[in-house]
Amino acid sequence: MAAPIEITYRHFEPDTHIAAKIQDLIGQLDKYDTIMNGLVVVEGAQTHGHKTVAEVRVELNYPGGKAVGKRSGEYPSPSGRHEFDVALTQAFHAAASQIKNHFRKLRPQDDAIPAQASLRGIVRQLNLRDRNGFIELPDGSSLFFAEAVLQGDFDKLHDGDEAVAIKADEDGAYGPQASSVKPLGPLA
Repeated sequence: MAAPIEITYRHFEPDTHIAAKIQDLIGQLDKYDTIMNGLVVVEGAQTHGHKTVAEVRVELNYPGGKAVGKRSGEYPSPSGRHEFDVALTQAFHAAASQIKNHFRKLRPQDDAIPAQASLRGIVRQLNLRDRNGFIELPDGSSLFFAEAVLQGDFDKLHDGDEAVAIKADEDGAYGPQASSVKPLGPLA
């Protein structure tokens, strides 16, 4: 992962399973390229015999804020490691969900196209007669699109508008083509 995530244990001795589970959950954060850094704290709050009630706190810093997920679980629990694994997973999920929701609020129009498959570009070479055009991508390549794959009104589309597209699996007569295009509007 590009973002450094620090792991701290307080009054809690992790076994290899817990350490591996935390590393696995950190690895799953790779899809959130907006995370700048973070902290995972596992703190043993109370001990009852051989059992420890531990609190898991996951803090993830991103541009514009901090996401925090907290959960607690008994370790070892009567059901084995499962309860504590769930607490770990839920703490990571809570923080990641806050990041996803933050960026969804900033650009709600992107919801219609999955982020992992979307490509941002600029509408170019509109052909009003044939009702098609191209999306110019930042790397200089282009995707052909027809009105049929446009999520919006073709007549309101203009050269220079920003759009999000999904590349089709197969090329068309004009080379790489889009299977879906969502206009975002004119560039500011």
